[in-house]
Amino acid sequence: MKKKEVIFYTGHAMGPPDDCPVELLENNKGRTGFGKISEIPEYKILSFWDRIELIGVWNWKKKYNPKYEICDGYSWELKLRDRNGRVKYCTGHQSFPRKFKDLIKELDILFGSNIDI
Repeated sequence: MKKKEVIFYTGHAMGPPDDCPVELLENNKGRTGFGKISEIPEYKILSFWDRIELIGVWNWKKKYNPKYEICDGYSWELKLRDRNGRVKYCTGHQSFPRKFKDLIKELDILFGSNIDI
């Protein structure tokens, strides 16, 4: 049975940027920022899941935080659920998993966004 797909990312430092959050809505609609909605072709969604696999996102830890507390900086959150029901939830503050920028690039391709980290 096909599970409801979830693709959600938000990140900010001292206030949210224009293109965050990005989120996959029902019927292959994508939302960027705080209301801009666009159609996402099926092939782009399938390609995104392939790239997530290659990047290794499924192996990322749940939390990425610096060794010592930092009051400001970039905080982020990622929620994913693919069609098979595989789930990944990660958060971080001023600390990132390996290949994080590759994930941001793939989100930008999928949503037509320009996420700034």
